[in-house]
Amino acid sequence: MILLNMREKGTEMLENTSVLHIVRAGSDITYSSLKVIGNRILDAFRGTIQEFKLTRHKAPVVDSIDAYFLTKVLDQEYGGHVLGITDADLRTNDTDAFYNCIFGGKNPQNDVAVVSTKMLYTDRIDSNKAYKLFIDRTLKVSLHEVGHNLGLTDHAAYQTAQDGTLCPMSRGEYNKFGYIGYIRAIIDGRGTNFCDECVYFLTKLHGHKHAIDGLVKDGLDSKTGSKRFRGLN
Repeated sequence: MILLNMREKGTEMLENTSVLHIVRAGSDITYSSLKVIGNRILDAFRGTIQEFKLTRHKAPVVDSIDAYFLTKVLDQEYGGHVLGITDADLRTNDTDAFYNCIFGGKNPQNDVAVVSTKMLYTDRIDSNKAYKLFIDRTLKVSLHEVGHNLGLTDHAAYQTAQDGTLCPMSRGEYNKFGYIGYIRAIIDGRGTNFCDECVYFLTKLHGHKHAIDGLVKDGLDSKTGSKRFRGLN
């Protein structure tokens, strides 16, 4: 995720997060697949997020959009706890090419996170297996961004959940891997269960619930002028 940020607000913006509005901006993902993503988000944040609502955002088709601007638009139109999923590139003002096109971001001035599916494709989505991989990647980046909405921070190290998969908040090193390498090493390596540290935070702050067996209890920082957009790249 990336935080497009004038100033950090910590958990100050954590209001009405039990209902998540999932807003589709584009046509890459079907309604039924969004329902699958929504239900898996509920499972991952069980006890914290109680319900999700699906909405289609009617906007002109664009190839790329400023990430900060999109979070402001979604906040004004929908308000509350929002996850926007777009097929456009999410852009920032960073002059470093590694950071000016991102997988997802969160605006700390509100409870809005956005995810781009643009770079999560396989070469071609021409089979059920390829489409499932695409949806899994979208889910994992979404979990990372919604985690930020709920106050979780990036893990600098490769922190794992009890099932051995990477915690959804694992960050990795973007410059080390590049786009494709980052997707395969970090995003594909993430699971949908959070590590003990994240579970403890969610439990203390939101009353998160988790199962003991089986089910456990997609950032880099860039600075541009007065804005700080911190998040998953």
